[in-house]
Amino acid sequence: MITPEFQPFFLASVGASAALIGLLFVSVSIAPERVFSDQSEPVRRAQALSAFTALTNIFFISMMSLVPAVTFGPVVTIIAIPAMLQTIALLGLARQWHAIGIIARGLFLFLASAGIYGYEFALGIQIWRNPTSKDALITVLLVLMGAYAIGLGRAWELLGAPRQGFISGAIETFVDRFDRPKKTNPSPKS
Repeated sequence: MITPEFQPFFLASVGASAALIGLLFVSVSIAPERVFSDQSEPVRRAQALSAFTALTNIFFISMMSLVPAVTFGPVVTIIAIPAMLQTIALLGLARQWHAIGIIARGLFLFLASAGIYGYEFALGIQIWRNPTSKDALITVLLVLMGAYAIGLGRAWELLGAPRQGFISGAIETFVDRFDRPKKTNPSPKS
């Protein structure tokens, strides 16, 4: 059971995540063939699925926290499972990521998402064992903020927004080392 001091966060989180899921549906419904057709780019599909996974994960955890007398630890644990499975399913697109030269970026975002949902799962178990752990609950809130970052970032990319800023620059610099084809020196002709 969530104490009253945390309910404003979860109440705001329910509304925000629901609104963002609605906006994601609208953006995808404008041109669904760009995301879900057989000819769509695998990057767009991954962006949409990753954004949807993050936002629904936040929505259900936040919504269930508002239900009186619900044991929060099992809720967090159970809701983390589909998020982890959906994230693992994105690895099915790795071949396509490799074909278009974004394997390192895809793996980086996969690892960030998997880390968030894995940690969420572990925190759920911790709260399940010790329902009065305020520290674990505060950490869940921070993990949800990380999920918001993943969801919003992926939705922003899905819209075709340019990647700018310090974090995007750092990620691009890191993944460029792995994604760009290596230049080879041609052998001298004899």
